[in-house]
Amino acid sequence: MSTATVPAPSRFAQLAEGIPRAFWALLLGTFITKAGSFVMPLLFVYLTQARGLTLPVAGAITSLYGLGALGGSMIGGSMADRFGRRVTMLTSLLVGAAFLLVLGVATELWQLALGTFLTALASDAYRPASMALAADIVPPRHRMKAFGMQYWAINLGFAFASVVGGYMATRNFGALFLGDAATTLVLAFIVWKAVPESRPPDVSTPREGHLLTPFTDPRYATFLFLNFLIAILFFLHLSALPDDMRLKGLTTEAFGWSLATNGLLIVLLQPLATRWSAGIEPARLLAVAAALTGLGFGLTTFATTLPTYILTVAVWTLGEIVFAPVNASIVAAVSPEHLRGRYQGAFTITWSLAAMASPLLSTALIPVIGHRALWLSCFVIGAGVAVGHLTHSARTLPKDVATG
Repeated sequence: MSTATVPAPSRFAQLAEGIPRAFWALLLGTFITKAGSFVMPLLFVYLTQARGLTLPVAGAITSLYGLGALGGSMIGGSMADRFGRRVTMLTSLLVGAAFLLVLGVATELWQLALGTFLTALASDAYRPASMALAADIVPPRHRMKAFGMQYWAINLGFAFASVVGGYMATRNFGALFLGDAATTLVLAFIVWKAVPESRPPDVSTPREGHLLTPFTDPRYATFLFLNFLIAILFFLHLSALPDDMRLKGLTTEAFGWSLATNGLLIVLLQPLATRWSAGIEPARLLAVAAALTGLGFGLTTFATTLPTYILTVAVWTLGEIVFAPVNASIVAAVSPEHLRGRYQGAFTITWSLAAMASPLLSTALIPVIGHRALWLSCFVIGAGVAVGHLTHSARTLPKDVATG
């Protein structure tokens, strides 16, 4: 008597399992808009080279992007819980595209400052709403896979945007603003046509939580603080890194290629990292990620040529590959359903605060302590955060957030 052998599911079938159609549409739109995200990675370069602003002034305006992103995250998270994920995303995308065009034609200092702030305020309302929507529609056991796919698509687009943006920055900065706005509108169209509302209709009323609720949750607040420290290091690649490369004689195109390395490595390694991390305690993964991030930026002190800069970017990129999907899964796991938008918003706020603080701190510290001491301090901070995850996070965070 023979028994039939059931064939193992294909790799694509395993990938598609548990992922709804709306998420695939969102994934496509995310890739398209990130492939056109030219402005933010090159904002500091644009302000210093195209507009001729000094280092401290450019750092201050770049920090306004973080301030606007902070406000956008708070507004977006609250709107997503109160009015719905889809309407929040559409509003953010449409208004954000308009302000991108306004920023592209700004010439006066106050116009550049206000345009940067308003662009971030509108654009960053999208993130907590989209993450809350993904957590709504993807079953918990498939969330880490879904967030890994989302991060993969973001960085495939980012790699393209870095190369094209670095090339175009030396020729026509205005085209970058037009391309960024156009791809944002493409994502808005996809959300309008293919992504339904996901907010549960019978959740508790918004009165049961407020904007500060996530920050008064003890285990979540500590997680946010540790994430904030790593985010400060991460955003040095948009301020201190291009300045360091400029002083060592490298061009804007070289900076674009170094950022492209970040995106390309994530595209190549993210699927492997997601499989490798399955079953490993999240706190340990976050500790490894923090150590790699600190080490990568710390090694920048020894970089002098494009290949050595690429090597340092590769090290901190490994940290990013580890922490991004795990962080997203942790936020989805610990947030109450009726406050999911606000918890996602609080997480996004830590990145927005870091985007604001990092250029201010770096441009203030570099004239005093120099680039070398700045990069070496990154190693110390990364090691400290790793210890924090191994001690506190290991006791307070969920032991398992997804199957990978």
